[in-house]
Amino acid sequence: MAQYKLISQFLKKITFNSPNVPELFFKQENTQAKMDINLDIQIKSSENKLYMVDLVTKLHSRLEGEKTVFEVEAVYSGLAQVEEAKNEEELKRMLLVDVPTQLFPAVHSLIFHLTAKSGFPPFQMHVVDFEQLYKEKNPTGKK
Repeated sequence: MAQYKLISQFLKKITFNSPNVPELFFKQENTQAKMDINLDIQIKSSENKLYMVDLVTKLHSRLEGEKTVFEVEAVYSGLAQVEEAKNEEELKRMLLVDVPTQLFPAVHSLIFHLTAKSGFPPFQMHVVDFEQLYKEKNPTGKK
């Protein structure tokens, strides 16, 4: 199993946009908003076995008729120092599963508090199983 140390984690970028406020608050529509969620992991390497792992989270909430309630984009990053990896597959798994799993609780909290402070009901993201996502994208049977 790959060995690494998460040296630091930090919020790199966050944006919140609600283009239809205050109109949305004036209309008491009883329609359920649809939420689109997109997660992406971006990795940058540098010297000394250092890797920057960006967990990019995009949310788009909209009502029927495609009227935007709000949009959120957050980039939460971790700087990982790889101490030992047996091969490229093990390194890839560590950067796409282990590090994002450590970063996700902070993203979860940020999204919850940001949506709560926006005047809308707080959005509680489901816990993401990065291991399962990795297996779905890499069905070769390798771990």
